[in-house]
Amino acid sequence: MDARIRQSIILVKEDLKRRHSSQELAVRSGLTPQHFCVLFKAETGETPIAFMRRVRMDEARRLLEDPSKLLLNIKEIAGSVGCSDSSHFVREFRKRFGLSPKQYRATHLSKEASKS
Repeated sequence: MDARIRQSIILVKEDLKRRHSSQELAVRSGLTPQHFCVLFKAETGETPIAFMRRVRMDEARRLLEDPSKLLLNIKEIAGSVGCSDSSHFVREFRKRFGLSPKQYRATHLSKEASKS
């Protein structure tokens, strides 16, 4: 993988709360925004925006599955993955996983409880 794209991926994953733009990532990579987007998609199979959305939703899912994070409400989880609008977060989560975050947590916890 191209080192510039790898570095952008690391940057995004290390700071999910921050709203990185494709243009900012391109500048940091020393590429034009258009070239960055083309190279990013060629290397990852996703646009930078789709990648960031997926990484945020995957982290939110991980937090919802984590028993030690039960005290975090949905709004706090949304904020921790860089989504300031909780209704937008719920829509994106549902689009990705087929359930609202609240439904996902309840389903996951009941599955975990039945394993015990």
